[in-house]
Amino acid sequence: MVVVPAAVVTAVEIKDHEAKGHNRRVAEWAVEIGRELGMHGTDLEVLERAGLLHDVGKLGIPDSILDKSDSLDPSEWRLMKTHPELGLTILEWAGHGERELLAVLYHHERMDGSGYPRGLVADAIPIEARIVAVADTYDVLTSDRPYRRARGEGQARRVLLKESGKHLDRVIVRALLRVLDRGERPQMESRLA
Repeated sequence: MVVVPAAVVTAVEIKDHEAKGHNRRVAEWAVEIGRELGMHGTDLEVLERAGLLHDVGKLGIPDSILDKSDSLDPSEWRLMKTHPELGLTILEWAGHGERELLAVLYHHERMDGSGYPRGLVADAIPIEARIVAVADTYDVLTSDRPYRRARGEGQARRVLLKESGKHLDRVIVRALLRVLDRGERPQMESRLA
């Protein structure tokens, strides 16, 4: 089993101030979604690590872009979109498993092929990346950001449903909504070292 050092997650949160707790929450939601989809054991461990590490590439993004409170210009946006590939480079060097690497690299791919970095479509996107994408989207929607206030659960659900099938995997969105319908909140014992 590959262990995620707490220092790596902390470093990302120090670098990207808006990420405070985000990576842990994404990991927790990803695990809950995985459980709802019938995953167990190693599969859930992979989801946890992928969620914790999905934004590690932001360590290579300038603070001026991460801390910007208004819209990114086209050149800044191009640079921001490199964080999945930077994450892959960092994690390959650190010796992380292939499934976590693929989730980090492809968590911004979209079901219709409009995502990045490769423009993958539907099932060409690894399941771990599709799960992290839904968990990430939900947490971003329900968290305060420098450019907007957090949305309530009802509004976040509407956005997820609107994006379902186009950007986000419909089956995975439904799994998260079932978890939310039961009022469950992630309660996971982390495997951080």
